[in-house]
Amino acid sequence: MADESLLSDDLLRQLMATGHVDILIGVPTLNNAATVVDVVRAAQHGIATYFPRARALIFNADSGSDDGTPTLVRDATTDDTGTVSASRPLRTTNRITTPYHGLPGKGSAMRVIFAAADLLSADAVVTLDPNVTSVMPEWIPALAAPVRDGRADLVAPRYPRAAADAPLVTQLVRPLVRAAYGWTLSEPLMGEFGCSRPFASHCLELSGIGTGATPEGVDLWMVAEALVKGFRPAQAALGPRLLGASRKRPALPDVFQQVMDAVCACLELHDSYWLPRGAADPVPCFGTLNPAVEPGPRPDVAAMAETFARDVAALHPLLTTILTGPTLARLTAAAATPAQLVYDDDLWADTVFEFLLAYHRAVMTREHVTRTLLPLYLGRTAAFLMRHASSDQATVDAAFESLCLAFERAKPSAAAQWTKA
Repeated sequence: MADESLLSDDLLRQLMATGHVDILIGVPTLNNAATVVDVVRAAQHGIATYFPRARALIFNADSGSDDGTPTLVRDATTDDTGTVSASRPLRTTNRITTPYHGLPGKGSAMRVIFAAADLLSADAVVTLDPNVTSVMPEWIPALAAPVRDGRADLVAPRYPRAAADAPLVTQLVRPLVRAAYGWTLSEPLMGEFGCSRPFASHCLELSGIGTGATPEGVDLWMVAEALVKGFRPAQAALGPRLLGASRKRPALPDVFQQVMDAVCACLELHDSYWLPRGAADPVPCFGTLNPAVEPGPRPDVAAMAETFARDVAALHPLLTTILTGPTLARLTAAAATPAQLVYDDDLWADTVFEFLLAYHRAVMTREHVTRTLLPLYLGRTAAFLMRHASSDQATVDAAFESLCLAFERAKPSAAAQWTKA
């Protein structure tokens, strides 16, 4: 059962009045007034169109917005889609907005959302990012139907990715999580997802989610928990993921640090599972991917490559502590020709795993390890974009897959070293 202490008396009364729901759609928010209404309306339209006989609840957990976000969620209507005006005896769509308290971050919001889902015995839970401007009504059945049909416990998204789209995912997190955990999951940093009530209850009851007992990257942690604890994973093909403007978007060094800390925390927590894992098992994907969309103007890769070359030289004393001699020699050779920068898949995979080992062994402060990897990640990204400046989508997708296989090849050696730390 849900920990009812997470829910205020007023919220408990609202939830009790709602009763059992078939689908709970959670929307964790913080100052998303510019985009949240379209997200809520897309969710309502998706419910009305694809689950017309379902009882549904749109549940907004807000962390203290000062721009009117909760009011916008409460007042959102979709008369033009028929969602609110349509009335059938077995279909009810409600909207509840509540503040959540405790530690800041999405983990705290997810704890409240999961508690509400558990209390209402929801058959499926869908969580949407309120800052995504490309949410479509079709995303609701894509994420919820495999759960309701009994085919999956966690449905992660799968987005079409152009060469320059989300390189932190395609160049680092995706191949690393795939190689370590042994599953072909495309989006471990899932912004949107669907899950079953048993999985939500597992996260709520066993982990202390949102209390500081789990890694800060709650999305990655949920993926890892699902894989490690035997819940059935799946993927849903969604459209491109486009973000709205954010007033407080963190800088890349901070994002990179948070993501790497979350990855490393999960690897430490689950090493008894991932160390013996072999080649990646396939994760089924439901639906067909739409064409990828370029996220915007490509960065100045020539400048990135020049900066990479300078950083490798400046960081050489630190790199001798982190990397093996052969890897450092190959990295130094790559940095010697920034105008024709080639940072190949195998070198990048070896680099990342050797940094993970350095982090695991705490050869220096872990923040220094992470910050030293950042300029190398930017160099790898620059090299990838140079190589695929004119590549078609099929070639880019093949390159993403080739990188994942390189990480799988590099993993056994790193796993053998991990236990010697």
